[in-house]
Amino acid sequence: MRIGRTIIACTALLGVLCSPLKAQINTDRMMSVGRAALYFEDYVLSIQYFNQVIGAKPYLYEPYFYRAVAKLSLEDYRGAEMDCNYTLDRNPFVFRAYQVRGLSRVFQQRYDDAIEDFRAGLSLEPANISMRHNLILSLIRLDRKEEAMLALDTLLASSPRYTPAMAMRSELLWESGDSTGALSWADKAVDVNKYDIQNLHNRGIMLARMERYADAESDLDRCVYLDPGSAGSYITRAMIRYFRDNLQGALDDYDMALMIDPGNVAGRYNRGNLRAQIGDDNRAIEDFDVVIDAEPDNMTAYFYRSMLREQTGDYLGAEKDITVVLDEYPRFTDGYRMRSELREKLGDRRGAESDAMVVLREQNRRLNQAMGYDDDDDREDEGKTRERSDRNVRNYRKIVVDENLENSTGFASEYRGKVQNRNVDVQFLEPFRLTYYRDYGKQDIIAVRSSQSLDVLSSSGYFMRNIELENHDVSLDEEQIRRLFADIDKRTQNLSADSRTDLVLMSRAMDFALLQDYTNAEQDLDNAISVNSSNWALWFLRSQVRERNAQMLRADGDQTLQQGRGGGLRINADAGYQYVIRDLTQAIELEPSFAYAYYNRGTFYALTNDLHAALLDFDKALELDENLAEAWYNRGLVLILLNRTDDATRDLSKAGELGIYSAYNIIKRFSKAD
Repeated sequence: MRIGRTIIACTALLGVLCSPLKAQINTDRMMSVGRAALYFEDYVLSIQYFNQVIGAKPYLYEPYFYRAVAKLSLEDYRGAEMDCNYTLDRNPFVFRAYQVRGLSRVFQQRYDDAIEDFRAGLSLEPANISMRHNLILSLIRLDRKEEAMLALDTLLASSPRYTPAMAMRSELLWESGDSTGALSWADKAVDVNKYDIQNLHNRGIMLARMERYADAESDLDRCVYLDPGSAGSYITRAMIRYFRDNLQGALDDYDMALMIDPGNVAGRYNRGNLRAQIGDDNRAIEDFDVVIDAEPDNMTAYFYRSMLREQTGDYLGAEKDITVVLDEYPRFTDGYRMRSELREKLGDRRGAESDAMVVLREQNRRLNQAMGYDDDDDREDEGKTRERSDRNVRNYRKIVVDENLENSTGFASEYRGKVQNRNVDVQFLEPFRLTYYRDYGKQDIIAVRSSQSLDVLSSSGYFMRNIELENHDVSLDEEQIRRLFADIDKRTQNLSADSRTDLVLMSRAMDFALLQDYTNAEQDLDNAISVNSSNWALWFLRSQVRERNAQMLRADGDQTLQQGRGGGLRINADAGYQYVIRDLTQAIELEPSFAYAYYNRGTFYALTNDLHAALLDFDKALELDENLAEAWYNRGLVLILLNRTDDATRDLSKAGELGIYSAYNIIKRFSKAD
């Protein structure tokens, strides 16, 4: 959960950074800032704050616990387990520590130890649903199904509408051979919550296993309608459509899934497979190129690409690919036959004859074996699908079933990821923030965020680096953190001697904000504004800091657009952004050409349900910068809320054209709803 603020003078942080004396560290302040960094998923930074507290007061249990949460999120499972040990040594009644340690042991596949932890935690907190959920899954992983069923009875007795428990019971019944009972529980989960795509997805997979493909596709249609941004739903529906011999429909789904998740290797392989089956060889090769780049040991992809390269006249490329396969499977007879033909076409007579001799010797060996040839590498299995882990190259034409899709019920964690990202359907894109760093891996579009006003500010010489605009959270590495701390020290030393106090304070506030210390950042900005209230950037930066403080104070709030029962959208209005809007209004008055201020204010107006004001601000932002894709997207969502579907489609189409590909999913969804 997000933690509130504790106010302290900025010199306290400098005492932490510059002094070796433990007594100078305000541990309450460090804990507060560390938990803020943890909340905003800046795990490396949060660990550094918790280290400071541990160094000052090693007898406290809380910093060890929160450091364990950070390490769990960084997939340092052994480190998380050790920190939970330290927590429980200091206070054996912290039930959450048993939960986090249990999860860390789960990810180390130490299920027996995890079960002990979950049971210990439940003895302290019997009503904890996620802990009992994880206990059941751990029992299932150890094939202790009778115990799992008893634990499920307990969970469903206390939480009769908890649908993940219904899904687990359904899966256990299926594995025991009771398909009727399994489907009955899957139906119950859907009846409890018809708008939960996981319930529909689970039932769709079960119906597909029962070869009721039309019913399965209907469930996946509903999944896609409810959450058009879920790549997994498209991939599952594509497989179902493939079984129904709807190859074009399956291809359309793979196209959409890969637009959402370009790195999905199973989806990429399957699309390449289907493209090859309809004769689209060149584009199939492009898909297999991506698969092989991601999985250089995927011999099935090499073999398929070799065949396609031969069909398109690239004999040299085909020969290289089949050689890779034969190096891995030296008894793959058809591979030698294929390479012999390729070498003949390339004019390599000696190589072709050598491969032909290998084929001949293998044929003779088979004839001479009384029991016959029994090499799975040279025999195609029955069926239309294969597991992703299947390395039999003769199964190259089969559709890959991603094991992750089959495991539809995962371990529950209350600690990984932001609260506001759970069960999110559609949401406004984030406001832009001033930063020194960008994260190019988190966004649909890689655009240069240019502004003459910011260029002037950056060139003033008062800032550590050029100032950039970003609307995605950027986690800092250790070197970036070190530089920010050093820059705070430098700005503090220069503060009294420099005539431009407002810019020195703003620079230090930027550092504090990037280090998630929003209390000190806001204090510096308050002081800077009192010195020079005509500096527009101070107001813009303070709006950004106040937004973050508002998020932390409203830990349980969810300011996202959500699916309504009528197929439209609803929004929960929030009045907590009024101070943010006031600061942005002041920034706009001082710098009316800064499009991002209008975009930000429009976003906050939308989040407070002042849709007409939001529309005016997005209009102005796009008047100033017609390539601001995020403004097209957010304005499109506002227009949907105002029931102006045609105008919304136009805006979302423009957002997609400019690189926000998720806009196409929204168009598809709400054009159907209309």
